[in-house]
Amino acid sequence: MLLNKTGLQLLAQSDFELPEPPGTEIANLVDGAVIALVGLMIVFSALIFITLFIAALPHILKQLSTIWPEVDEPVGHPSHSDSLVADDAAVLAAIGFVLHTEFQRQLESQDSSGQSR
Repeated sequence: MLLNKTGLQLLAQSDFELPEPPGTEIANLVDGAVIALVGLMIVFSALIFITLFIAALPHILKQLSTIWPEVDEPVGHPSHSDSLVADDAAVLAAIGFVLHTEFQRQLESQDSSGQSR
């Protein structure tokens, strides 16, 4: 009874190889070709689907724009996009110049106080 239950397991764990029946190589090649063909069909169908989706996207977005229109300004936050200063670059340059001269003045005062000691 025990031999009948473990006989298949012992046979599966053996080291000898069973000879392949004739024509197995051709069957393996056919199976491989079928698997490769199915894989190619899957990849190309996915690529075709992606291409069609990209081509249809402008039409889909046009239909969605009627449902969800584009909002130009955020709701509830008044914004002042117009600058009160005519030339922002000149103002920023002036601020940078003042900061630079103040920093240089502080460095000179630290150097002069350090040398007098």
